[in-house]
Amino acid sequence: MLDPKEMPVRLAQFLATQEPGWSDIEVRSYEVMTGGYSRLLAKAEVRHSGGSLVLVLRGDPPKDKQLIETDRAQEFEVLSAVAAAGVRTPRARYFDDSGTALGTRALVIDYTSSESVIPYAARGGDLTGLAERLAEAMASFHSIPLDRLPARLARPNSWEEYIGTRIDEWRRSAKSHVEDLPILRYIAAWLDANRPAPVPLGLVHGDCSTANMLLTPDGHLELIDWELAVIGDPREDIGYHKANGMAIPPDLLDGEGAEAFCRRYRELMGWSEAQLNPAVITYFMILGVIGVVSKLLGGIAGYADGTNHLLASAFNLQSIMFGGAMWIDGTKALEAAMNGKV
Repeated sequence: MLDPKEMPVRLAQFLATQEPGWSDIEVRSYEVMTGGYSRLLAKAEVRHSGGSLVLVLRGDPPKDKQLIETDRAQEFEVLSAVAAAGVRTPRARYFDDSGTALGTRALVIDYTSSESVIPYAARGGDLTGLAERLAEAMASFHSIPLDRLPARLARPNSWEEYIGTRIDEWRRSAKSHVEDLPILRYIAAWLDANRPAPVPLGLVHGDCSTANMLLTPDGHLELIDWELAVIGDPREDIGYHKANGMAIPPDLLDGEGAEAFCRRYRELMGWSEAQLNPAVITYFMILGVIGVVSKLLGGIAGYADGTNHLLASAFNLQSIMFGGAMWIDGTKALEAAMNGKV
């Protein structure tokens, strides 16, 4: 998928099978895109008898160079479901399930010209109102009825079962890692002892950071990269976003931003203040990172035993160390507030 000499022909042939009504298909340019954290990315400009368009290819790297392992079929189905629900996200047009046409299992998605939030903020862009826009973006998919989501997404039996499973994932990660990490068991025990008020289960993006958010020309937020989506507690996305914002600005959930976000989100979701407030966000800042943390630990373990040759996996050990300090600080800050009262 990364060969700019070979791929224009392969992509044109693939598009011809997907769009039999098109003729004179020409891939005018094909370039590898940087910034793909876990997948291969490329951008293609296509012209055909009915017009032109720009597409993004999102495919699997070789097995021994995967930072994390996820399922393109599930991602395609999730993208289709959220687009049907009106969520702002680039449309997934096609899926090469076998990988024979495009060289690897890959999605073909509409290109978006919206600007990434991180560089926008770094150059001094106005962040006024973005906390509320963030609440609207998250509520747009957190509120999708479960029966409209792909059947392949597991449905937990209850909130209590789900939250217990997520907490136990910290313990499982501690046991399966290549070396003992006592901090993971401590975090699991603390989370178990300080569970927040339950909420209805919903679609969780799973990697809802500013790195996966784009600012549209009309000032709304557009979400990309749905490969880690699950059905679970929507507040995991909120806490995960907070954790990432603290590490890589902007932190849209800091101070007044957190209050503004909570007000707007509660209004849209019909939740109580006990179900979502800044203290609860901090709880899920810790809990909500376990999905990514467990996958990163798996990559680190693979690098250690020689089954994974991606150097970035070793580098991500630094992320785990940074996160550990943040998780401990979070538990200490919330001891009084979350002692069974949130």
